[in-house]
Amino acid sequence: MSTVIAALLTTLLTSGLTSVVSHRFTIVGGAAAAVLFLMFGIFSRRATLHPTFLAGAAVMCMITVLSADILGSNLPGTVHVASCYLALCALAISSEDLAIFCRQVVTFNSALLTALILGQVIINPELRSWSIWSPAGASNQMAALINMGLPLVLMRIHDTRGVWRLSWLMMLFLNCVAVICVMSRNGVGSMLIILTAYTLFNHKRLSLVLAGTIVVIFGSAESIMRLPFVYQLLLRFRIVGYQPGTPRALIWRIAYQHVEQSPWIGVGPGFAEEKLSVIDIYHCHNNIMHVAMETGLPTALIFSAMMVALLLLPLRHLTSDRRMFISTLPILAYFSYSWTGYPLGLPAGTLLLAMCVNEARLQQRRVAAEQLLRRTEYRSVSVAARPRWIPTRI
Repeated sequence: MSTVIAALLTTLLTSGLTSVVSHRFTIVGGAAAAVLFLMFGIFSRRATLHPTFLAGAAVMCMITVLSADILGSNLPGTVHVASCYLALCALAISSEDLAIFCRQVVTFNSALLTALILGQVIINPELRSWSIWSPAGASNQMAALINMGLPLVLMRIHDTRGVWRLSWLMMLFLNCVAVICVMSRNGVGSMLIILTAYTLFNHKRLSLVLAGTIVVIFGSAESIMRLPFVYQLLLRFRIVGYQPGTPRALIWRIAYQHVEQSPWIGVGPGFAEEKLSVIDIYHCHNNIMHVAMETGLPTALIFSAMMVALLLLPLRHLTSDRRMFISTLPILAYFSYSWTGYPLGLPAGTLLLAMCVNEARLQQRRVAAEQLLRRTEYRSVSVAARPRWIPTRI
């Protein structure tokens, strides 16, 4: 019961619902929850420490403090950025003892965000971009967080039967509807990639072709929608109607100019919003670019190395069993959104990623243990089946 209560309280942070009361509490509370997650994991009996992520988070926080001291950043901005980087320490632990808690948080988070989105759609059924309200101020991130929970729902569908399986199928359907209702191109694209990879796991070449096609379509959506017949079709179904005033290419170009001017320590923690205010944007719409702009290229390189280490999990298991590969799909969902968004800005979202990564690492250990057991049994059977040599008397 205590685990359920803790999971519900953590869900209030991961969903951003606590921002209704105080957004600062959501930021600092998310970082504090990530540290507690790390501490509980370290002191659990079946824990594995991944020091690369712990050292990376610590160095990024130290560079943040150094940058703030040199450039004279204000305290709220420094605390915000340091909290975002500190939350990465949750990726440094994996433990079987945390598995039930992690699954509960991921499930509760998906259910809460889905209910919040669909409730708004029922009140106002007009589907258009940015029509969905988010407590934390980023509706696209709601779709990304739901996508991170889809693989767990898919595994639950395989593991259950009867009424429970029907319930999980219904949840999968509602999750997909909620992602579509957010009207996020990135969210819909990530959802389609996850479902494609799951459905066509045994047909990897076809799944890679389809996933690549989805990436190209959603990456070139602005150009494709300029075609008259495509635009009229999407307009008829009220899928389009929002025209971005500041394309991401422009945002990245301006951010890159600031990186060139101050490559080592960036513009300073909290100053990125001020520098981007000229185009009415408060972040760079890219995790790595925002880190490079705010605290410098060394911090961005450390963060990039951590993300590459996470991406190796799904890449390594493209040829493994389906369950192992499915458990790594939340990493792809997070990475997909981080390419055009700034999920690092919500520490509780990083904590949710750590919980999904915990499940992937545990699944990897289970598969390795099963393979070792099979090899051991095979060797035992082989030895037992060998004919004994009986010497003959001459």
